Amino acid sequence: MEDTKPVKGVHSVPKSSRATRALVLGLLSLPFGVFAPFAIWAGLSSLRRIRKSKGVLTGQTAAVFGLVAGILGITTLIVGTAYWFLAQ
Repeated sequence: MEDTKPVKGVHSVPKSSRATRALVLGLLSLPFGVFAPFAIWAGLSSLRRIRKSKGVLTGQTAAVFGLVAGILGITTLIVGTAYWFLAQ
């Protein structure tokens, strides 16, 4: 295995764990719509937290993608459920 050492002069900016959670839940909500409300909540929560940190936290892209995937997941769930009821 290779040892990795931090590079001098390069500052590491921590990524918001909530943003990662939003992305994972958003991706899970695409095939499993039940995760969609949690993805939307996690995405909005992480975006608020990132904006309040004033540059200390990163991960805005992951939070936005999680939020968008959550919205797509809940839309698919609602349309699919409506179609299922109307098709009977």
